[in-house]
Amino acid sequence: MKRRHSAPCEIVSRQRSQHNQALNGSQKGNSTMRKIWSTDEIMQFATSRRSFLGGATALAGGAMLAPFVPNLAHAGSGDLQIMAWEGWELTDELADWISKNNLNVEVSAMGNQDDVTTKFSVPNPPPFDAAEYNQGYADLYLDVLKITKPLDKSKLPNYSADNLFDVFYDKPTWFRNGELHGVPYAWGLNTIVYNPKMMEKPTSYEDLLKPELKGKIVLVDDTLVTWPVAAVLAGFKTFPNLTKDEMAKTFEHLKLYRDQARTISLTYGDVVSLMVSGEVAACFAGWTGIPTETAKQNVETIYTIPKEGAATWCDAWFMPPGADNEEAAYEFFNQAISPEVQAKVVTRNAAGVVSSKAVDLLPPETKALFDYSDVEGIFKAAPLLGIPPLESNQYATYADWVAAWNEFKAG
Repeated sequence: MKRRHSAPCEIVSRQRSQHNQALNGSQKGNSTMRKIWSTDEIMQFATSRRSFLGGATALAGGAMLAPFVPNLAHAGSGDLQIMAWEGWELTDELADWISKNNLNVEVSAMGNQDDVTTKFSVPNPPPFDAAEYNQGYADLYLDVLKITKPLDKSKLPNYSADNLFDVFYDKPTWFRNGELHGVPYAWGLNTIVYNPKMMEKPTSYEDLLKPELKGKIVLVDDTLVTWPVAAVLAGFKTFPNLTKDEMAKTFEHLKLYRDQARTISLTYGDVVSLMVSGEVAACFAGWTGIPTETAKQNVETIYTIPKEGAATWCDAWFMPPGADNEEAAYEFFNQAISPEVQAKVVTRNAAGVVSSKAVDLLPPETKALFDYSDVEGIFKAAPLLGIPPLESNQYATYADWVAAWNEFKAG
């Protein structure tokens, strides 16, 4: 997930034969309703944090988005506090390492990426040692809010050109001004997921608009995927840099799918439930792991990449500003991108590995999910993009998109 794991991304042409992929149990499952930040709130947090770090007095009257809860226990030398999507916290994959190092791992589950934004954007952030960010939030976290600690690459021997696919090594999404800020560790796709017993295999998103599917498709309240896919379907290939007129046309076109849909689900877990119950036949831009999750309940669903392509995402680990067990955090990050751990975690969550050495360790069904012979080509066709600009005189801003999306959902 992801999606959830999922993030602003473009459309990538089909690179391989179709396969089922597993649904992570919670991001992409039991999240609460996403709080989408306004531009003012984002900038307010950025200003507040910069003022605090500089020793200045916080701006008077600056209301916080959410109250800070400071009563988290101070992590001792044997504690490792992490914030992660459920299923991605690596406690199972690293059980031996955790035991060997006598670590007490405390996990806080993410409902959505904004949980992380809220947690670490306060002047006195809690002492978490590791957390995740989706590539869509890279510019916000690294440049605006500045809530990622620069990492010492010498303490991450697995972060190397020899171990990682080139698209994940020292790229701007995780790298700034000669310093590493995020350790990418998993990636995947969002595309059409459908029930073959309820409809024919769709070859285009337009197939979801057939009259017999009225009330039988579902959209997801996942803006990091829905917005860029919607832009492409409306004929625009420059997301997130669209003018206000282009944005308006994007949502106008997306109304065709909204009016065809049974609902706009808050989570991918809701989508699974709807597909298992037979209430819907297809998901618009769904996480490709849904089929494995529905299979657990004896319902076959399939993900397929239509002619318009599929959307890509990538998640990374970062060290929050209040980290107080850096030594354990570094080793945690290093373990997360080791070939052995990579193979285990993506097999459990049916995602893609960032370690080229992990490919040969994957079981056939997981290895077949992606064309590992052309990872570079996949991301060349679908660069990992960010959210719309916070401020712009030329393009629709993030706040413009949020307002348009909320209006769109209200119908």
